[in-house]
Amino acid sequence: MNEKHHITIHHIKLYKLSKIKQKQLEYFLKNWNKAIRSALKIVKHWGFTSYTKSHKHTYRVSRNNFNLPSQVAVEANRKAIETYKSAENAEFHRQVEVSLVNNKGFELVNKDGRYIAKIPIEGRKSIYCPLAFGEYQLNKIENPNYKLKTAKLYKYNDEWYLDLIMEYNQPKRETDTILGIDLGIVKLATFSIIDSKENILHQECMSGQELRFKRMRYKHKRKAKARSSGSKATSLIAENRLCKELNFKIANRIVELADKHNSLIVFEDLKNIRKNVTNDNNLNNYEKNSWAFYQLKQLIKHKADLLGIPYQDINPKDTSQICSVCGKKGFRLSQNRFLCDNLHLQNADFNASINIAKRAI
Repeated sequence: MNEKHHITIHHIKLYKLSKIKQKQLEYFLKNWNKAIRSALKIVKHWGFTSYTKSHKHTYRVSRNNFNLPSQVAVEANRKAIETYKSAENAEFHRQVEVSLVNNKGFELVNKDGRYIAKIPIEGRKSIYCPLAFGEYQLNKIENPNYKLKTAKLYKYNDEWYLDLIMEYNQPKRETDTILGIDLGIVKLATFSIIDSKENILHQECMSGQELRFKRMRYKHKRKAKARSSGSKATSLIAENRLCKELNFKIANRIVELADKHNSLIVFEDLKNIRKNVTNDNNLNNYEKNSWAFYQLKQLIKHKADLLGIPYQDINPKDTSQICSVCGKKGFRLSQNRFLCDNLHLQNADFNASINIAKRAI
């Protein structure tokens, strides 16, 4: 397989900043947000869709009116163009993280084994901020295979953070087995590992029963709040956090098994899953539309990239309607049981995951 560059993000906290540095960063963040809003107005007025055409109109404004460092002013223009191209009426309704480019004003400085961030805040002036991070982040920073490209500076819960965006090149390994994943609602992920002779080496599933109950409770809570004057945002945030946590657990388990068995990971291509939504079951339709299948796949792919584990998508047509033993068509007797024309009785989800794995042989 061809080698490919991947991106990983590491969240780093700025360590014990003095009050003076905190005020300087606060002022810098405000000026940055004013600059990109000003740049967006200019871009909208002239209808620019090119960085180079808009640069000379926005750069001097960002430099002179808001005293931004040179490269930060360039990034303000880039952010405005990206926003305008995404939607002509787009606006910034929240505080935007400052975009910093490595070795163009911003850099990480190693001083006696400790890393310090050099952050340009205005004109040619920079401040130096100590960083707090763990062994995992330190290994990535010191690993020559990981190259720091850009960083995002932002404030969260009265603390300052840097998101380090790093590029790495991890060659894909040669695999001996195949791990097929069947995604669903009742069982969120069912996975089977087979070898080249189609022998089953391992099978496992992650149940979504408890999460389904909690999500329905949050849904009814939001409906009740919508009828009153209260806000429904809190329950939605809590529900999204639960879903993301479970997606992380599923992704970690799948990649752990793929690493242990040296497996190729095979997904269903769920691009058109929402087109299969019908009107006969509102509960099922809600769950199909709101579950973060894409988020789960992206988490698995990111974690697999870090270990050089290959993956691919296959057409999911008939994977749940044919028998993994004989290849004949069949049907579900219930949610869990699948019976084919040759009377092979199997667990329906494991049967589908085996069929998905076989498509990659």
